[in-house]
Amino acid sequence: MPLFDYKCNACAVTFEALVLKGKEPAACTACGSADLARLMSLPAVRSSTTADLAMRSAKRRDQAQGAERTHAQAQYEESHDRHG
Repeated sequence: MPLFDYKCNACAVTFEALVLKGKEPAACTACGSADLARLMSLPAVRSSTTADLAMRSAKRRDQAQGAERTHAQAQYEESHDRHG
C-alpha cells in the first residue's frame, strides 16, 4: 500500500497519506496548508517474529475490548433491572 509520511512546513504536524497514482496530498490534515514536505520512511519489514508480535498485540487488544464490552453490558442490564 503506498503510504507516505508528510510534514507540514506551516504547523509542523506529521501525518501519513495514501498516495495513489502519484497524486500528492493537497493539504495538511491539521491546518489545511499546501506547504508539505515528503519525509523519508523506513520500509515495513514483515517476518515471522513481527507477525507473531502483531498477533499477540491484537489478541491483547481484543481481550481488553471484550472485557470492556462485558462490563458495559453488565452495567446496562443492572441499571435497567433497577428501573424495571
